[in-house]
Amino acid sequence: MGEWFSEFFATMPDVFRALYQFGDPNNAGQGWIGGLITILWIVGLGALPLYLAKLTYGKHEWVSATMGIMGASSLLWWLHGVIPHGWIQFTESNENLLRGTIIPSTAGIDVTEDYRLDIASNLYSVITEGIVGGMMIAGIVITVWAGLRVQRSLPKTLAAGEERPESGGYK
Repeated sequence: MGEWFSEFFATMPDVFRALYQFGDPNNAGQGWIGGLITILWIVGLGALPLYLAKLTYGKHEWVSATMGIMGASSLLWWLHGVIPHGWIQFTESNENLLRGTIIPSTAGIDVTEDYRLDIASNLYSVITEGIVGGMMIAGIVITVWAGLRVQRSLPKTLAAGEERPESGGYK
């Protein structure tokens, strides 16, 4: 176990280098481009429209609704699609670096010097796919929570000119 920890920390600089290079779309040694694209996308197509929706709420409802759905859709696309896909691409393209050093490749018990009882011979795949599943569950929970929060903050009054229907019974 101590050997795995020493390999883990010795490999971390290579993992950060691989993550930096993963964000470089042209392999030109400019990994900061991926981070810049991410920040511009999240701010420009996510946070800014949501802010505009909040500013125009109650004044220009169609602008507020359009900006709200644009910002929410953009952020949900990242939450449910881009981030999990990026994780899968990163772990598959850097499997030789991550397997066995950062993410354990197998799990088992050494019964004797000659015999190992394998519990999971494909532990690397189980962990990487399990993380994607966890991201999906977290994304669903965040989406439901955000939807309920937005719904709770909306007014419960009738629209202008709308009449409250009478409840139940025959007329």
